[in-house]
Amino acid sequence: MDPEGGGNAAPRAFRVMRESPIRQRVVIALALSTVIPTLILFYVLLMHIVGMPPEQRGYLPALALSTMMLMIGGGAMIWDLAREADRANTRWRDLSLTDELTGAYNRRYFDLRLREEIARAERSGHPLCLMLLDVDHFKDVNDRHGHDAGDAVLKEICRIIQAQSRAATTLCRYGGDEFAILLPETAWTGALVYGDRIRTSVNRATFPHAEPVTISIGLGAFPDDARSPDDLFKAADTSLYAAKAGGRNRIGG
Repeated sequence: MDPEGGGNAAPRAFRVMRESPIRQRVVIALALSTVIPTLILFYVLLMHIVGMPPEQRGYLPALALSTMMLMIGGGAMIWDLAREADRANTRWRDLSLTDELTGAYNRRYFDLRLREEIARAERSGHPLCLMLLDVDHFKDVNDRHGHDAGDAVLKEICRIIQAQSRAATTLCRYGGDEFAILLPETAWTGALVYGDRIRTSVNRATFPHAEPVTISIGLGAFPDDARSPDDLFKAADTSLYAAKAGGRNRIGG
């Protein structure tokens, strides 16, 4: 069957509905189930009244006014319900893509965004850098000072990173004490300066457990180091491993 033929119209309509924003879907569904039947009923009643003798049509204005008021009230309820559904959908999306402890994006969001940024960099021909950073000896902080101290370290590091970042920078908590940072429109040299600024700021910061904290950083650049999401992550991870092997508190080569 011709894909443009009428036989596929219904499945195509259902697919469009499924892919529409939730507010639009709720409005359409409620319109189909309430507003349109009300209009049909009003039309039937109107035709019935038109067929009556003139002396029996005295309640036509009252009927028209009450029907209009019902429709306006129903429309307001539908709009309010659609707004609430949209807010609930936004809250769900935010909860599913962010880390509850730090407020940074989570690994799920990172995987999606990494592919988007690489595709954008390919189209534009502009550079892209991926930074991985790891808290040095983080297990010792948890073991010696408790998990509350460890949580405070992670939150403070996120605050420092966000304070040093542009709006286009994407910070994600990739694992326990490992963070991934996407740097669009940034070449290796710019990422190196940015990473060293973060490393220095963390090293100078004061933490609740009253001991210094250091981080190790790995860098991967697109397209110089890799051209695919997996390969770019491997390049940054290899650089991070080199930083740890080289004594920590540094950026890997």
